[in-house]
Amino acid sequence: MDFDTRVCICMQVVKESMRLFMVSPLVARETSERLEIGGYVLPKGTWVWMAPGVLAKDPHNFLDPQLFRPERFEPAGDEQKKRHPYAFIPFGIGPRVCIGEKFAIQEIKLAIIHLYQHYVFRHSPSMESPLEFQFGIVVNFKHGVKLHVIKRHVACL
Repeated sequence: MDFDTRVCICMQVVKESMRLFMVSPLVARETSERLEIGGYVLPKGTWVWMAPGVLAKDPHNFLDPQLFRPERFEPAGDEQKKRHPYAFIPFGIGPRVCIGEKFAIQEIKLAIIHLYQHYVFRHSPSMESPLEFQFGIVVNFKHGVKLHVIKRHVACL
């Protein structure tokens, strides 16, 4: 498997992880003028709340949404092509998209590379199942995530 293929698969895993465990569960905006959406009139000053995590688990856009399936983000795959472009927006979209999106993705890639070069990860027998979430400004794990971390040994040449 070549380097580009591995990077593509890594990004599919990252996107699927972000889909299942959306960091920011709610996005809020205030209307700056009277607005009509889908037959509903929203007066100026109305707060509109959107839940990207709910969108990311919609079975209309994500078949078997509770399953971890990174291949659903395969760039050339049918599922990716058919999906509505706003079904998965972990960093927002449009003029208010998170300005740190590209930096965050780069940091995620570097962290994954570094961690997997130096460590092997296994589920801890004491880890609760299913994991419980704690919701706030961002989503967090209520009791953390317990893993066995084993340092890799590099063979000397």
